[in-house]
Amino acid sequence: MEERKNDRSYLNPVPTVDVIIEVADAGGREGIVLIRRKNPPYGWALPGGFVEYGESLETAAVREAEEETSLKIELLYQMHTYSDPARDSRRHTISTVYVARAEGTPEARDDAEAIGIFSPRNIDFPLAFDHARIIHDYLAGMGRMAEAGRGAKGEAEMTDERAKDEAADHNVVLKELTRVWGPVEAEVIKNLLESEGIPCFFKGLMLQTIYPFSADGLGEIKIMVPEKDLETAKGLLENMAQKSPADDDSSPGEA
Repeated sequence: MEERKNDRSYLNPVPTVDVIIEVADAGGREGIVLIRRKNPPYGWALPGGFVEYGESLETAAVREAEEETSLKIELLYQMHTYSDPARDSRRHTISTVYVARAEGTPEARDDAEAIGIFSPRNIDFPLAFDHARIIHDYLAGMGRMAEAGRGAKGEAEMTDERAKDEAADHNVVLKELTRVWGPVEAEVIKNLLESEGIPCFFKGLMLQTIYPFSADGLGEIKIMVPEKDLETAKGLLENMAQKSPADDDSSPGEA
């Protein structure tokens, strides 16, 4: 092992990030952003690039997205890491893919020769790297999330009504503590707060406003607590975040 460390010819894979940016076109149709690359390997691709030294994957994803598309993105979640040594013809890269959303009109910049918003289900032309597989996996994940949302919909709406009823019965003023994007995270927070004696209620799934999923998909869940417990609940939530293990350092992208 010591010999490897001292051998300058020993190479490691290069970390990169790729970003699936969900955005609406001028006609209001939702899609994802693709760029046409100026440099080899040529072709249409997801925005992305190499992670710089001293930079987190999340920071790299936000930076690369803005450099190539001019969009200021909001990261939604880390999707998957792709490490096939043949995914990039130039060198072995390990790419972590993020899903993000943005508003506005993308403009081709930096490594992008052209840019467009495409329906991911209707992309029937070749893509650079392994980006066709990435988009396939993205669509499959959306399907699974939509299925989970259908199962959670009834329970979340009932919980919303219960929160309203209990607040009315006890003249309790509820305040929003935070918002999450799925029932699993909501339950974790609820269990934490209730273990400390703080009542916790859900509002929604906000199914009609969730972006980019359909009305059957997962939605944003508002987590509500009594006004008198709000500051204590914020402190508990901050402590939970600090104790959580760091995000997995895997990411996709090309430069």
